[in-house]
Amino acid sequence: MDLSMNRDSEVSATMRIVVLLFLCGTIAGSNDTIYNEIPVAESVNLQKRVEDHGFPSNKTLHDIFNDAVQAYLEEDWDSCIDNFNLVSHGYNVYKRTMINCRQKCRTVAAGAAPIFAENIEDLHFYEKKIKETLCLLTCNREYREIAGAKVLKRLPLAIEYKLMDLKVYEYLHICYYQTKRYQDAANAIYTYLVRHPDHATSITTLKNYLTLPGVEAENVVNLEAPPYLSIYMRAVSAYEDENYAKAANLFEASLNSYLDYEEECRFYCEAPFDQGWLPEFTTSIANHFTHCLKCKRYCSLLLNNVNGNDQKDMLWSHYDYLQFSYYKLGNLKAACAAMESYLLFDPNNESMLQNRKYYNGQPKIADEHCLPRQEAVRYGKRQEYELRLLHYISNEFTVIDAKLKSTKKSKTKSKTDESKEKKLAKKSYQMTLNTPPGHSSISHMQLFENMSMIRDEGRAIRDRRLHEIKDDVYLVAEEKELDGQNRYVADGFLNSTECDLLIQLASMTAVEGDGYDKYKSPHSKYERFEGITIGRIALMVYIGQMEMEPLKRLLEKTEEARSHVERYFGLDRPLYITYTHLVCRTALPDSPKDRDDLSHMVHADNCILVDKNTCVRKSPAYVWRDYSAILYLNDDFQGGEFFFTKDQTDRESDTLVFPRCGRMVAFSAGRENLHGVRGVLRGKRCALALWFTQDEQYTEYERILARAILERVGSVGPLEDEDIQLPLTYEDVLIHYASNDELLWHFLSNAS
Repeated sequence: MDLSMNRDSEVSATMRIVVLLFLCGTIAGSNDTIYNEIPVAESVNLQKRVEDHGFPSNKTLHDIFNDAVQAYLEEDWDSCIDNFNLVSHGYNVYKRTMINCRQKCRTVAAGAAPIFAENIEDLHFYEKKIKETLCLLTCNREYREIAGAKVLKRLPLAIEYKLMDLKVYEYLHICYYQTKRYQDAANAIYTYLVRHPDHATSITTLKNYLTLPGVEAENVVNLEAPPYLSIYMRAVSAYEDENYAKAANLFEASLNSYLDYEEECRFYCEAPFDQGWLPEFTTSIANHFTHCLKCKRYCSLLLNNVNGNDQKDMLWSHYDYLQFSYYKLGNLKAACAAMESYLLFDPNNESMLQNRKYYNGQPKIADEHCLPRQEAVRYGKRQEYELRLLHYISNEFTVIDAKLKSTKKSKTKSKTDESKEKKLAKKSYQMTLNTPPGHSSISHMQLFENMSMIRDEGRAIRDRRLHEIKDDVYLVAEEKELDGQNRYVADGFLNSTECDLLIQLASMTAVEGDGYDKYKSPHSKYERFEGITIGRIALMVYIGQMEMEPLKRLLEKTEEARSHVERYFGLDRPLYITYTHLVCRTALPDSPKDRDDLSHMVHADNCILVDKNTCVRKSPAYVWRDYSAILYLNDDFQGGEFFFTKDQTDRESDTLVFPRCGRMVAFSAGRENLHGVRGVLRGKRCALALWFTQDEQYTEYERILARAILERVGSVGPLEDEDIQLPLTYEDVLIHYASNDELLWHFLSNAS
């Protein structure tokens, strides 16, 4: 019988990869003990937790975290270990408490009878939310009464981000090392590397730890492994041993654990949300819902990070293993259902389609037996709905904005400009998210290849598929639409709140001129040019002239842009940001209405344009620049269109890109992408300009310093008792503090 399963032929090769432990088959990614995980079914006895783990009743988790950092700085290694472990465990108790309350209250509200039987104007929905809120208030009060008012008080976002980012282990490994607990140190640094697999310093540190006495490579574990992973690996082992009954049971348990853990993550996303403004009732609901939805879409990405390696098919793989296990057990009905469930996620997989033909040809299998399992159907429908909804939100709001602005702009545009904009807009709005057909990657699973850089530092494993980069980012135009090569336009990088925040940042901090020299109008005499750099913003945060949040958001969003560019172009080497410039161009009140000059002349970003066909890569050109991107913040102005051109003198052949909030144009930096900016005729045009390099030595140092400043200010606050007037050339001031502030220097030396 030829079932075309390819399981028997694949499985030995597959399992050789699966059971590879990343240091030539030595380091496991997890063990049977799941650290810091509180089972869902376990009743949360907070009083017992307080007693067992020594939570100080008069301190918040924030206080304990700061105590741990202080112990680290004072080289009190035992207290460092105790406090960081305490805050790590406390954070997990905190999350479990929040999740339990939200799960319980959702169930209570759903089961309650409505006050009025008929659902008038959808009031049943709001009634449920009111009842759910009352339940949450009671639940929250109960755990505070039991455990103390401060024990699980909501964390400041800055501290929560550090805990979510596993920063605890970045400290812990050093504290363990100093107390000669080398195995614990290796576990801690490996756990940090799972979340930060490209952190070169940590990779080197782990290599060193593996040479220390008492360190057993096979015992190195991920202390924050998701709870389903241990079960999954035992299931894979049983499958390899051809114990299909045990494998099926374990894969079913792993599947349930995976879905439960993702559901818990989604509940945890339903947290408070600072909208930064005061919207009306309906708008506030929509904004908060969208915020939570984006967070929930991230949950599956967290689950699919298997010890630093992205396994996007982790959920599907359960059904692949289950269908063959059930087949070997003779349970063809269960096998067929598992096969159909897999095809929901990977509908064009050739092996599975062949399996479908086999099952359909069996006399004991009827159509009703080959239906996908309910949990898979629900998961798939929810995922499709949420992705469509996020796409709708991104697309429709930009379309509405465009319609509102088009009327104002139409009077000042030429007919040629109008026809070009309509042509590009028509292409933009007709494009949809057509995810390419998937393929089974079971035979290529590399659960522990995440640390392959330790064995082969020249090789990097990266997923280059565009539509997996970010759920709410979508393409507007590619090379064909933009009439060139190595260029594209995408929308959805920023929402309106984020755009407003960055524009406000520019208004508060920008320096008139280019931001680093004294040229007030470097490109056009009819415009005021204002710019701000990462370093100046970071310095203002450091001396307390500005809050941390705008800088954090700026770093976060520019990193997302860098990642998108790197993955879109499928680069074989990492891409680094070499310079970041937040700029605004404002038309001067007395500028001519019919001016046709350029806001930024035609140029390439890494060479000097000598003539029509020659662009020389030599100083003073920034020859190390490889790619560029512009991330736009607004469109409430006239003119200011970005354009690609093949000839610096022929404006008729220009390909226009019209700015709007959250839109990014990205391109390679050479002669093939000559570009410029048309004059801003009215209003103020703001954007984030980014330049990228593949040469790590040109990495933007100010970004590293900015992250260190955020760590420093987040730990002990900004610099006090200083009245500093920042000069235009601020770099010397920045270097002075970086050299003389011991705490800042500590964070800087450990920054990635």
